[in-house]
Amino acid sequence: MRLFISLLFFTTLFQAQAQELDTGDYLTEFKDGINFSYDPAHFNAIFRFRMQNRFTYQTEDTERLAADEANFEVRRTRLRLDGTVLDPRLLYRIQLSFTRGDFDYDRTEYPNILRDAAVGWRLTDHTTIWYGQTKLPGNRQRLISSGSQQFVDRSLLNSTFNIDRDTGIFLNHKQGKDMPFWIKLAVSNGEGRSTNNTDSGLAYTARVEWLPLGDFKEGGDFIEGDLAREITPKISMGAAFSKNKKASRPAGQTGTEFETEGLTRDMENFFADFLFKYRGFAWSTEYAKRWSEDPVFNDVAAGKQIVIYKGQGFNTQASYIFDNNIEVATRFTKIWGDKEVRRFANDIKQYTLGVSKYLNEHTLKVQSDLSYTENALKGGPDHGYWTYRLQLEIGI
Repeated sequence: MRLFISLLFFTTLFQAQAQELDTGDYLTEFKDGINFSYDPAHFNAIFRFRMQNRFTYQTEDTERLAADEANFEVRRTRLRLDGTVLDPRLLYRIQLSFTRGDFDYDRTEYPNILRDAAVGWRLTDHTTIWYGQTKLPGNRQRLISSGSQQFVDRSLLNSTFNIDRDTGIFLNHKQGKDMPFWIKLAVSNGEGRSTNNTDSGLAYTARVEWLPLGDFKEGGDFIEGDLAREITPKISMGAAFSKNKKASRPAGQTGTEFETEGLTRDMENFFADFLFKYRGFAWSTEYAKRWSEDPVFNDVAAGKQIVIYKGQGFNTQASYIFDNNIEVATRFTKIWGDKEVRRFANDIKQYTLGVSKYLNEHTLKVQSDLSYTENALKGGPDHGYWTYRLQLEIGI
């Protein structure tokens, strides 16, 4: 399979040396990836790849700058295929990942290659229904591709509270033109990607978005930074709620499955976000909260105590991109737990400064950021440390 994909890619790359080559019924072109089509009314496929190569250096604390962590890694390597079959309204989306971090192998001991596998039907120009595995309509930063981030990676709010991917039915509907309003709904297993559905509960997720000043250029409401340089102010406000019934993982769709048979917990997540862009300046803010009854309990079969992070998070970040496509960005994140989990989980504050050089927008860029993290234990001394990261991303 890997050999076939490699041959397909290099053959197509050779054929598509020009911007567009017409070879009879077949057409290949570079436009947001490599575009294959055989009579677009019957078949279309857009092939993309990207990889992120990263260096991380983390100190022991603020006084001892010796490395607590220092490593080079290929953080992400992904292949993606989108298109239509037989009818322009019949859509599909496939995404595969090939690095250990993307596998979630350290938590699941399973090489979880599959990220997206969904089939869609465009009911109207403004309404699409999807069936399969893909991202749930949760917090904005999670919905933004990891290839469209303005820092080396997403915030601590996202890693703590996001509801990630799941398998189920998804509905996206857009209402209005001058002041568009989005409704995004999902009913899913609640167990995360590529796992056995081990309980009888489902997850129910809803997200709404309002763009009072109209659409962003080039889908910029789901691209970090104002690379499109909006010539008029643009705003997007969003909110999402998810209820996961009988979840068998400590974060609902993510985390290591409980080993005790029949052990589950209900949990709820709420998100709110705000985005503003204008002439190279971008500002975004997110808030998250998770509820769960009895969040600290024993997994007897595993012989360990489980803590569901019941708490809240706040993240805000701002940036400006100069005419030479160098962007400076700053971010502040705070995570704090409710009283039931405070003795098990730290309250965290993180301050980050990032600098990026965009060579071809988000598909070819060099990024670096420096973070100071205050890792506060309730009733104990504060512990702080520095983290520096450097990343090269390339893709099509």
